[in-house]
Parts: sequence; C-alpha cells; structure tokens
Amino acid sequence: MSTSSSSSSSDSGSKNSDVELQDQKKNEKKNKKKKKQQGLHREDNHHSPYEGNLAVKLDKYFEISKRGSSFKREIYGGIAMFLASIYILNVHPQVLGIANVPASGTRMVTALLSGLGTISMGIFTGIPILISNGMGQNYFYALTICTSNGYEWNTASSLVFIQGIIIVAISWGFLRIKFLSSIPPMFRIGIGFGIALFIGTLGISSMFNNPVTSEPELHFRLLLAVLCLVLITALILRNKIYVFILAPILTSIVSQIIRAAMGDFEMEKWGVSGMGETVFKINFKWKTSALWLIPVMSINQLFDAVCTTLTVIQFAFLDKIQFDEKRFMALITTSKTSKLQRVIMLTGLWSSISGAFGNSQMVPFIESIVGGSVGARTGLSSVVTGLCFLLSMFIYPLFALIPSEATAPLMVYTTALVIEMITHVDFTDLNTIIPIVISTITMPLMSSILLGIALGYATLILLWVVGPDKKYKEIKWPMMIVFALSVIGIVFELRD
Repeated sequence: MSTSSSSSSSDSGSKNSDVELQDQKKNEKKNKKKKKQQGLHREDNHHSPYEGNLAVKLDKYFEISKRGSSFKREIYGGIAMFLASIYILNVHPQVLGIANVPASGTRMVTALLSGLGTISMGIFTGIPILISNGMGQNYFYALTICTSNGYEWNTASSLVFIQGIIIVAISWGFLRIKFLSSIPPMFRIGIGFGIALFIGTLGISSMFNNPVTSEPELHFRLLLAVLCLVLITALILRNKIYVFILAPILTSIVSQIIRAAMGDFEMEKWGVSGMGETVFKINFKWKTSALWLIPVMSINQLFDAVCTTLTVIQFAFLDKIQFDEKRFMALITTSKTSKLQRVIMLTGLWSSISGAFGNSQMVPFIESIVGGSVGARTGLSSVVTGLCFLLSMFIYPLFALIPSEATAPLMVYTTALVIEMITHVDFTDLNTIIPIVISTITMPLMSSILLGIALGYATLILLWVVGPDKKYKEIKWPMMIVFALSVIGIVFELRD
C-alpha cells in the first residue's frame, strides 16, 4: 500500500510539474510576444544603434550594424557596384547583336532582370553581390551556340531557359556540397585571385579598345582613367569613402566635354521600348548538338557562380581577406539553405527567366567586390545596385554618358585590393601553384573564366596523379566528375 500510494503521489507530482512547465512556457511566449510588439525583442541580443521602426527593421534583417557596417556604407557600396558593372548595358546588346538579337530589347531586358535579380540576391542571401548577363556567357551564346552551331537567337534562348532549370535542381541536391568539397581550398583562393585579376585586365583594356570590335579608340581615355584611379584611391585612403563616387562623375563630365570638342559627343534617345521584340519569343526546335550544349552551359554557369560567390564572400565577410577555412566554410555549408546554395538557386532561376525573355545566361558578377572594397558587407548594397539598374531603364541616356574611363578604375582598384589573396597560397607546393598560374594567365588571354578554371582544375588533377607525393590517394569521386566536366568544357571552348 505504501508503495502504491507513494507511486501515485509521485505521478501526481510529475503531472503538476508538467502543468507548471507548460504554464511557464505559455507565459514566456506571451512576454516574448509583448516585447516583440513593443519593438524590444532581439533574438540575437543585438541592439540596433538606429532609431525609427523601418531603420531598426532593416538593420536587424540585413545585420548591418552587427557586421560592422552602416547605411551609408551599404548605399555607397551599392552605387559602386552599379558603376563598375554599368558597361554591361552597352556592351551586352552589341555582343548579342552578332546573333541578330534586337539591341533595344536586349538592353531593356538586361536592365530589368539585372535589377530584379540583384535585389533578390540581396534580400535572400544577405551577400553584397550583383547578378547580370556575364561577358563570357554572352559570347558563348552569340558565337558558339548561334554562329558555330547555326541556331537562331530565340532557339539559343530556349537552351538558356532549360539550363537554368537544371541549375536550380542541382542547387537543392547533395551535389552542391560534393561539388564545393571537390575544390581544394588553396586552388579556390587562386581562382578567386585569377578572376579578380581578369577583371583588372578588362578594366585596363577597355581604356584603349572598343570591347566588341577591339579597335583602338581615343587615347585621352587612358590619362583620364589614371587620374580617376588616383582620385578614387586618394579619397578612400583619406577615409572619404562617401565622396569617392565624385571621381567617376567628374571624369565623366571631363570626358564628355573633350568628346564634344572633338565632335564625338552623341546623346542616346530616351524611352522604354523594344522589350516586346524578345520577350517570350523562344523556340524549342533543337538539333542533336543541344544534347552537348546544355551540359556545357551548365558547367560554365556552375563554375562561374561558385568561384565568383566564394571570392565575394571571402572578400566581404573576412576582415582583410584573412583566410580562415573553418569560418569560411561555416558561412556557406552550415545548412541546407546556405548562402552559396541560395546564390546558385537564384542564378539558375534568373537565367531561366532570362532565357524566356530572349536573353543569355545570368551569373554573379565579380565586380561585386567593388562594393566590398568601399565597406559594403550586407545584402542592402545589392538592393541599392538593383534599384539603380531599374532606374536605368528610364534614364539610360544619362547613365550612357558614364564612359569606361570613369568605371574601369573601380575594376583596377578592386584588383589591387584582392592581390592580397594570393599570399595565403603555399608557394612551395607546385601541385597548386602551376594550376593557379595556368588559370590566371588563361582567363585574360582567352577572355574566358570557364576555360581558365577548367584548364587549371584539369592540370591540378593530372599533377596529383603523376606526382611523387601520392596525392592521387586524396582524389575522390566528386573530383573525378568535376575533372570530366572540365575536360568537356575545354573541348567545347577550344574546338573553334
């Protein structure tokens, strides 16, 4: 009897304690809800230094003060990213014009999708990164798909549409993590350095030549570009990051005055038109070559998206690009919805939409690190960049007055900052150095990020196989798949 009574009393006691715990949890939820309604609740215990409901919400969502940034830095970083990438609105229609794509429609679609895509990047990834139609991708579209394989532009866009869906599917699967782990850390740093150096090379070359015809142009542009670079650097060194955009503006004014004096000034027409010529005009009449073109396009976009994103993340999130592999990997692989996964998914999604709109592939732009160079650390800067692209749809003639001699210095300045990345590579390891050198030199010479990465990666695997250090034992099946894809990419890039 005593045992049963004691057990029953213990049961009743446990029930009472359970009821008390439930009541306590309910009270905690009520108090939590009240604090949240009063604007006092902070899940991360981080108190915003800003006042005003909207400012506090933006600060909390984008983690602006938590990441050591400010609204001014993010706004100026966003403007800097736009200035560094505005050339795409002029050059992209010229490249796709080789495939007879209507230029006015291409420019409007590029501005619209770059704006919306970049805003989505900022909101859903929290990374200061922009997305637009890549230079390597538009040449592949116009020359390889259309010129070499004989496709019409609307059929080429249908390939882009399908390929984008494939990238979205890959982003959700385990292949994303396997793909990431197959890129050795030191090689990844070297690739980021190579891409940044490629951007600096493009910046320098654009001061001399027309980006489409490669014909020499006015040489006063070089002097203006150098002066603009000196002014930008001087202002940033003096902590005047909020006025550095005056340098490109002043350079643009001086450049247009000189052009007018030389009779070379021309104002483009105003208005939003031409989108109807390309939107939803895609054609699914494919040839047998499409069975090879779609995988190659997917490889191109995946390599570009991953390596560019890793470079931007490393530049924006790690102080002075101090290489910390554990911290770095935690930013991109801690969950199924990591930053890298979201970037890849959105890249595929917007590429598919771009194809439906009669355009080429969209990729993250390495020019994004220009924003990081002036202090941008959050996705708010991407939102600012996206809004600038949307604004350009309506006042493009004004933006068209900003010449390359005013924007190229931003690309060169960014390259100067990223040079530090290469110091984290072990220079005594030729198994890594040789592939990095091949990639870094190939990218600017062949104007192809895909070819540079593919050649470097293929060389890396071959050195591991034939080298005396028996590093072939470290080669896993994902690395062999990436090696095979690299070889396919090399064949298609060099076959013409």
